[in-house]
Amino acid sequence: MKKILYVNLLALLLITFSSCKKLLDIKPVNSMMPVSVKDYESLLIGAYPRTDYFLNTDLMTDNAYVNLNSGSEPGKTLEPWFVWSSSMLADGVKQDPYWGQLYKTVFYANTILDNFSSRTPLPEEKQLYEVVKGEAHALRAYAYFYLVNWYADTYTAENLQKPGVPMPLTAVDVNVNATNNVRQPIEVVWKQIVKDIDDASKLLAGKTATSRFRLNAMTLQLFKARVALFMGDYNTAIESAKVVMDASPLTDLNGIQAKIDELGTTRAFTYDFGFIDTDYNKEVLFFTGGKANNNLFYYSGAPFKPTEELLNLTKRYGELTDYRQYLFDSFGVPNTSDGVTKGKTMYKMYATQSRDSYYIGMKASEAYVICAEAYARTNKPELAIANLNLILQKRIKKASYVPLKSVDFADHDAVLKRVLEERRIEMAFDAGLRWLDLRRLGKPEIRHNYKNGVIYTLKKDDPKYLLQIPPSEISNSPDMPLNPR
Repeated sequence: MKKILYVNLLALLLITFSSCKKLLDIKPVNSMMPVSVKDYESLLIGAYPRTDYFLNTDLMTDNAYVNLNSGSEPGKTLEPWFVWSSSMLADGVKQDPYWGQLYKTVFYANTILDNFSSRTPLPEEKQLYEVVKGEAHALRAYAYFYLVNWYADTYTAENLQKPGVPMPLTAVDVNVNATNNVRQPIEVVWKQIVKDIDDASKLLAGKTATSRFRLNAMTLQLFKARVALFMGDYNTAIESAKVVMDASPLTDLNGIQAKIDELGTTRAFTYDFGFIDTDYNKEVLFFTGGKANNNLFYYSGAPFKPTEELLNLTKRYGELTDYRQYLFDSFGVPNTSDGVTKGKTMYKMYATQSRDSYYIGMKASEAYVICAEAYARTNKPELAIANLNLILQKRIKKASYVPLKSVDFADHDAVLKRVLEERRIEMAFDAGLRWLDLRRLGKPEIRHNYKNGVIYTLKKDDPKYLLQIPPSEISNSPDMPLNPR
């Protein structure tokens, strides 16, 4: 791949450029060249993003607002996201960390796949070889999924030939002076994502998962369902989602009632105990992107908060009937320790968390809402409602739970609307999915109230639903088409 896509590699590696077309010399920090499959597994682990690569996009959604009563203000680096600036980078800054970090992942994956294409593993290495190769394919697909969903238009029939993103599939041909990277068409990028998922699935099938910080056969099925949903391949989405659902039952949140009874409604999730510390943690299939302890929606003092609209979706059965209300409700208690007014909402997934806690990249409930949406979109409302009930019976207090029935909905559109509302609650602040959903669901108008009462509006179908190609890439590839503004 060409120069700009490979800047600022992770500290785990030292990259030495030599002649125009020469394989990169890749050295771990101990200066030993990777030789064995085990060495390349260490390289693979370094390919996983170690810091946030999606959270800022939540600031652009209808899930986030600025609490103007807070004693703390949004940092200058975050303001552009909340007000949908033409560029999310400060003046003079050329490197986009989202673009750069994900292309690092692509580069690492390509380096491993280049080596493995001509490697015959020893018999004792064969299983690890297949795992590492499978993960490399999965990681490349994962990175391209985010890149094409941020920097290119949505996957629709009329958009398939529009510019996608640069898509290197090898790390062999490297030229330090190379220019003019090419944005592959959207259709080509998505086809490669599907191919990498299929290749990874074959290699990882039957392999035991070793860590929730690494992709495996099960998370790959969930990712496959996610990709299929975004592409409108609803039968594949249902099939893959069901694999996850069969293996990953939802946590019955009625189990947290004892904690609430012990500490009280307003204090059950506070200080050092968040939602992630309950059995809900078992639903998380993939942690990613670094520590989430002091995320943008930090428990008490952060200026960014969940919207009341999101909170109110958890109150459709009444107050304190849906356990997810505890995720977003501050219960109106001011933070007397620092004088910061919390407002009506708060994100209590992590509380203050003195223990390390990490961002949620995938969790079991995504499979359930994918399956429900796919059924709703294929005119099977009864099956969509049945899937909604699988979720609600694990989220609603037993005394309040009443299964949804077909007669509760005026038509198929009403069923889909309810499915999307449940998806919004379940996926709020996970994996940057709300921004991606808003894009694929019609790019609706969003309004944000900011300082001095100024209202910023992202218009329906606004070009700013696409992030801009970073200045570093523009400088390197002057012929590359930019996203409209």
